[in-house]
Amino acid sequence: MTDQKRIYLLSFFVFILTSLLSIGFLHPDEQYYTLDFAFYKLGILDQLQTWELETKIRPWTLPYLYVALLAPFKFLGLENPFALATIARLFSACLGFFTLFKFIQIYKEKLPKVQSTLFEIFALFFWPIVFMSSRTSSDNISTCVLLLGFLTIQKEISKKSLLQGGLLLGLAFSLRHQTGILSLAFGLWILIREKMCPITWLKYFASSITIGVLIGLGFDFLGYSHFTLTPINYLTENLIKDKISSFGVSPWWGYFSLTLKKLNIFGLLFIASSLVFIKKFPKSLEATLFIAFFIFHSMIGHKELRFIYPLLWISLYMCFRIINFKNYKRVFIFLFSINLIGVAIVSFKPAYTPLKFYKFLYHFKEGSPLTVHIFKDRKGRYPELEMEVYKRKQLTLTKDQIPTAGSFYTFTTKYSDLEQLRRSYNCELKYLSYPEWVLEYNFFKWRDRSNIWALNHCSQ
Repeated sequence: MTDQKRIYLLSFFVFILTSLLSIGFLHPDEQYYTLDFAFYKLGILDQLQTWELETKIRPWTLPYLYVALLAPFKFLGLENPFALATIARLFSACLGFFTLFKFIQIYKEKLPKVQSTLFEIFALFFWPIVFMSSRTSSDNISTCVLLLGFLTIQKEISKKSLLQGGLLLGLAFSLRHQTGILSLAFGLWILIREKMCPITWLKYFASSITIGVLIGLGFDFLGYSHFTLTPINYLTENLIKDKISSFGVSPWWGYFSLTLKKLNIFGLLFIASSLVFIKKFPKSLEATLFIAFFIFHSMIGHKELRFIYPLLWISLYMCFRIINFKNYKRVFIFLFSINLIGVAIVSFKPAYTPLKFYKFLYHFKEGSPLTVHIFKDRKGRYPELEMEVYKRKQLTLTKDQIPTAGSFYTFTTKYSDLEQLRRSYNCELKYLSYPEWVLEYNFFKWRDRSNIWALNHCSQ
């Protein structure tokens, strides 16, 4: 086995490990939209409660993808939502790795030999891609399908590749409508820059995109039980009615600050190299895609870095095209070392830590009724278990009522509430989201800001 194959196998192992250990989600949409919609169709979740269901802005293509994936396991008797979610993440990680493999094969050919090797190694272990590839969200899956469509056509422009690539771009649009901006920019670029025959473009490329969009509308018909145009609904609710701004608004330059905040030194490196690349190669495909998608999302008030996830892949290539790391190997080693720390963190840390509590409670005294008492926290709010699909069966949450005799179970989500509970009662800790020794160190008052979930068995 060659060293190159060993590196690819190690990268694949990291992707799989992350999908197994990085439980939960980056954003609640990943659960409440993607997996909950799929669990509902599988009969695991009794009902859906979201305003997006009423307004019909969510496409059903992605939920039905997971329905098709998970239905055989459901048929065989596997109904544990945690196990099914793990299978979904495994699929997502495999798709992410496959997309990365194809991406590297195309783009390393555009770089000098030594530079292409460094690009290959760095891309295989780049922590944001490792992390996002384990997400079952439309942000990740649509990006993978979109890139596979681009790469299919970039490898060789032919009638066959236009049909296959166009279909993938249409499906990407059905997964996440915003990808249509990138598909439009890509289509216009190959039409104008590659001087493609307009009839060929319409007959093979545009028509296959249309088929992918129609497939998505078919899934929407199945999901909503009647015909509806989810792209129009999304446009109406989020852009015309400006519903999306209710989730927060940032200025046009918000993505620059978000990139610096979330990606730190890599964010600075990517911003600088992307700007230089665009100035140096303004008519390139990568510059065209980047400018079109970035301007579109910058015009929308609500900004989240996951919205422009496809640009991360493009920026990665731009960085290695502009900076010749062959001449700065110490810098490369430094950046790669920091990156590996990021990989270790995202691989072993849950994406949503409270889900560990749900999983513990799901199996705690399994098969027996369980009553858990909850009390108001310092802000006057009760801790809640909002994710219905992960709630254990035969669970009763009782507010403010303490048994006059005997013991009781209670859970808290803040460290201060846990301390107050321990001072008031004799408690035996059953679950804690962090090791107890970690709580002894309160650097920068992290305990006060963090959600620290705990289950205790207490008595008077």
